[in-house]
Amino acid sequence: MSAPQDTPRGPARSGTDRTGAAAGDAAVALPDFYSAGADLAATLPDAALSAVVSFPVGRADTQHLLVLADDVTVDEVEALALSQDEHAGWVGASRLQVAPGAELQGPWDVDAELRRVLDLPEWVSQVMVLNCLPQRAGALPAALTGVDPLTDAFPLAQPTGAELLALTRLRAIARRLAGGLRLAGDPAEPGGPTTPVLVVPNPERSTTLTVYSPVWIVPDGVVALAAPVAPGARLLLQAEPPQGPTGLAAVPQEELVRLAETLGEDVLDAAWRDAERRRHEQADEEARARAAGAPVEELRDGYGVVANVDSAHLDWGVVEIRVQAAEEVPLAVRGESWSRDGVIAYQVVWSPLEPADAHREELPDGIRQARTAARDLIENIAAALQAAAGGVVVDDDGFLVGL
Repeated sequence: MSAPQDTPRGPARSGTDRTGAAAGDAAVALPDFYSAGADLAATLPDAALSAVVSFPVGRADTQHLLVLADDVTVDEVEALALSQDEHAGWVGASRLQVAPGAELQGPWDVDAELRRVLDLPEWVSQVMVLNCLPQRAGALPAALTGVDPLTDAFPLAQPTGAELLALTRLRAIARRLAGGLRLAGDPAEPGGPTTPVLVVPNPERSTTLTVYSPVWIVPDGVVALAAPVAPGARLLLQAEPPQGPTGLAAVPQEELVRLAETLGEDVLDAAWRDAERRRHEQADEEARARAAGAPVEELRDGYGVVANVDSAHLDWGVVEIRVQAAEEVPLAVRGESWSRDGVIAYQVVWSPLEPADAHREELPDGIRQARTAARDLIENIAAALQAAAGGVVVDDDGFLVGL
């Protein structure tokens, strides 16, 4: 099977998504090395990749399901799985490994009768079964109830280990392909039957884009690139001067006592003297440079650029461009030839007034409007950065995006 090259970033395959939101123009793709050797299904005959006609209904309430519309192909599911794990791929007839110890089986076609039996929405036309041993930990803390639909499905015992990894990856795949997860949740009471829960991830929640490139653009250059689409873009180079004491002087006395007891007074005293020595050396170097008329340059390994989402709606927050050397790159980027010689990450994120809003699935209308505007602005900024620096664009699930 060949990797798909034009899967929409947003939820819709044509026109609108499952919730009625307008479709985006961005697309996801895979680098060449995936189609050049990572496809483990190459030796399997096409007929072997088709699931049996009869869906195993008896497994539906004990195993998790990936549910998809009829415009999604199994190639797209495979391509996204390959973006998440170097061990992903076909391991047999209708068996797609998504992580060690977890595989998707299928797909099976879903007709009206099966939709009724499984209580699925009308848009569901195919289903894949996650074969993964359950691994559960403690109950969901009361303070976290209602925060995440996935964790809410398991109030008595939270998934962990390979099961949690598989569900997290399947949710990302479902988000990209406008699908959903039918989770075999906890029983209503201990020892009873499981309670299936349908989770349809909101594609609008994914706003962050990161441009990975071998090219470093100077701060003024990023401002100039962003300004045409983000008027008022400005540098975030100057740190605010600290108010009050800093370093160990800012540590409360009781914490200093605890540190002294843990590390030893001699170790703590040595750390204090070393910090003071470095501070004085830096001040002396700056003083000598200024006396000689030399410029004082601050060495930086990164910087930021910020712009309002909309100058007419300051309450919509800002978009930040965070630029730094990438210590690690997503699997989808590692196949690029230039990724072995140092990579610069240009991460473009939405920073709403309330930080938690950036990660919530559902938002009130006003804040949802702000997020939509931020998504559009982020895509435009990322496109401008990629046009100048080259490289590839990746979303916050690690999937390649075409702009």
